[in-house]
Amino acid sequence: MAEQADREFLDAARLALRAPAGGGDPLEALGWWDLLPELSDRDARAAAFALFRAQGRELVSSAALGGLLAAPFLAATGLAPGALVATVSRRSPRRGERLVAIGDVTGAALLVDRPGHGAAVLAHDQVSLRPVAVAGRLAVHEVELDPSAWKAAVPESVAAPARVAGRSLGRLALALEILGAAEGALALAVAHAAAREQFGQPIGAFQAVRHLLAWARTDCVALDAVTTVAVRLGEAAPPRHAEVVKALAGRNGRRVCERALQALGAIGFTTEHDHHHFHSRVLALDALLGTSAELTHALGAWFRETGTDPAVPAAVLLSD
Repeated sequence: MAEQADREFLDAARLALRAPAGGGDPLEALGWWDLLPELSDRDARAAAFALFRAQGRELVSSAALGGLLAAPFLAATGLAPGALVATVSRRSPRRGERLVAIGDVTGAALLVDRPGHGAAVLAHDQVSLRPVAVAGRLAVHEVELDPSAWKAAVPESVAAPARVAGRSLGRLALALEILGAAEGALALAVAHAAAREQFGQPIGAFQAVRHLLAWARTDCVALDAVTTVAVRLGEAAPPRHAEVVKALAGRNGRRVCERALQALGAIGFTTEHDHHHFHSRVLALDALLGTSAELTHALGAWFRETGTDPAVPAAVLLSD
């Protein structure tokens, strides 16, 4: 029953995201913002996170990631869900740390969090939003602000636990969106393998192609299982479990897209084909809130120092 409900949430989200551009905000149509105060409820949590998998599958952007990251700060700011969207810090190889906002953040205040100093809430007239060209149909704006405009609205003592909670939620959301994009790339490869013929038969009949698609499907299924458990566990997840999930998503997502490209052959390299959008979406999402490589390194160092195992105990999985 739980799997059926999860599938229904995902299907509803995909349908809403496919609505015409003039059809209004799909998040409002889904009642998505109303789910944020109810994330302690398993069904509400599953419905909220289903949106991200749908976004990856449909190559759609929204302000949902920023809204989710900001959710733990809402009580401290007195703002309602949807009225506050968190910015995301990412490292540019050429320009260092930069702040970005994902999706259409028009009408919402921006949360600018500075670890060790608290978090500020800035109106749109206090910042400048510069569109960034990112492949994968991902809407990204770089946020520029006058340093003098930053004043902590949330003290560090309150922001610190909210930051940990927000990043855990954000990493799980990104893992699910990576899964959706990887599934989209794999679906293209499977359809191509069934339609493209060589030597009088579909290339999907050849063992080499079958193996590529089977490996890619295995990576998707593994990530599906891990994210499903993480969503169901919620706050009961082991320490740093969201980092494990995000690291796995970045690795598996890239592998799926690379194997799908091998099955597609030359057509997959063309700009007319949608594969590069799914692949680029995976790479762009992997770069947010810690890449797979960065998280894996940090988790390894943490495990060596503490001996803490971030794996989910078997007893917890069996009791679900």
